[in-house]
Amino acid sequence: MSIEKLKLRLGQKLGDYSTDEVVHTKFVKPQRLIKTLYVLEQKFDDLENTIPLDEKIFRTISKLEHSGFNLFTRREWKNLAWALCKVIPGTRQKLIFGEIGKRIVDHFQQAGADLMGLVYFPLLYSYFALEDNDVKDKPAIWVQLRGILETHRSNIYKDLKRPKKWMNTLIDYPELLSDSPTKIFVNSFLKAQDSNDIQKDLESLKIAPNSWFWDDLIKSSIKSIITMSEKEYFKLISRFLKLAEQNVLYTNDILIALLERYARTSKRETVHEVLKHLALNQWGNPQYDSSAGWNNVNADTKRMVIQWFVRADLEAFFKLFSATADVNRFNYWIKFIDKISFSQIFLGPGALQSQHPQHKKFREFNKGRLKELMGSTASNNAFLLKIDNIYVVDFSDTGNACYAYNKLPYNDNSPRIYIGNLKNKNTVLFKNGWGDPTALSHSGDWESRFDEKLAEIGIFSTSRKDSLNSSRYKR
Repeated sequence: MSIEKLKLRLGQKLGDYSTDEVVHTKFVKPQRLIKTLYVLEQKFDDLENTIPLDEKIFRTISKLEHSGFNLFTRREWKNLAWALCKVIPGTRQKLIFGEIGKRIVDHFQQAGADLMGLVYFPLLYSYFALEDNDVKDKPAIWVQLRGILETHRSNIYKDLKRPKKWMNTLIDYPELLSDSPTKIFVNSFLKAQDSNDIQKDLESLKIAPNSWFWDDLIKSSIKSIITMSEKEYFKLISRFLKLAEQNVLYTNDILIALLERYARTSKRETVHEVLKHLALNQWGNPQYDSSAGWNNVNADTKRMVIQWFVRADLEAFFKLFSATADVNRFNYWIKFIDKISFSQIFLGPGALQSQHPQHKKFREFNKGRLKELMGSTASNNAFLLKIDNIYVVDFSDTGNACYAYNKLPYNDNSPRIYIGNLKNKNTVLFKNGWGDPTALSHSGDWESRFDEKLAEIGIFSTSRKDSLNSSRYKR
């Protein structure tokens, strides 16, 4: 007995004994029966829309090839609809993109209401079962299938004797059969506590895990980054970073969108360590021209990230790895940041072997960028900055001065650099009062002296403000 007949018989029996008014006032609603009926309805729908075995589908296609659209049973008509997303043995493409598939779609486009009611859900399933590579160019046959589904949706819904969950979903979300099917879900997808919430909402449609729909949802989410408000953007960065981790095929696109949007915020000078780390792993060091991945973003965005590395390096050198945070020296060098295109940190044994959590985190986030300083004390570290076309080297321990060169003073391919390569008085650019090569010490009013000597070799700060306080850092 069908569900509809069961409902009808139940209604007739109640009607035999009383009027509707008496039934509703004298008798309690059979809640358990209603609940059981609902469960039966869901099970019936699931059975009705169970995907048949491939062998049965292929036999139906074989029958079509030999006999045309004649003498098909109800099940075989549905098999034709299920078949559209299948790869038939002996072929290399899904059926919908071949001649047989086009014949089937054309036939259903001319079909009447009864046949469309029968095959609607299998057609819907096939529409969503195609993969991103299948539909990325929006093939005409796929668009035609969507048009058939969109055209018949309302009439199918009206003709149903009882509402079906999958059809209710289509009515609730008419955009599913539009040219922008996922745009409406982007907001809830990005803000959902559970990333499976959308899947639960659309569960009745049986959208395959590898469906183009999920790819389109990610693409729509990425596109939304560019139009987000700054507040919303910063709130959702972590969500996109997690999305990039879970969907490696889209890591590149997500990274591009996040960085381009970050460059247009008021916080572009604030280093985002996780985003910086992801960019380094994905594209390499932006300070090297050989890192071609950075061509994915515009020059201003690349410059922002380079400044992130420079700022982080200077903060690490003067604050993180320094026994006493030398704010004055940090402030002095950071004023050149707009002119710095390259930075390099050289860590001594003490910093390299330190188990301090922040030291370990910095080393991990900069894996592949750091070099080991050899031939010096365990506590000594060094940094190099390329300011315009000049390479400036400075050290952390007392007794070491500042040097400047017109070319890189060491072999950049080597992970270990001896301190002697960084302290070469034969090639240093600074000159003393007698015109002899010299290095700059940090004694006395060193900031003014540094400004003067740097100006002599063509380096000027773009900042209008120098360090507020003169350091008395002596060596």
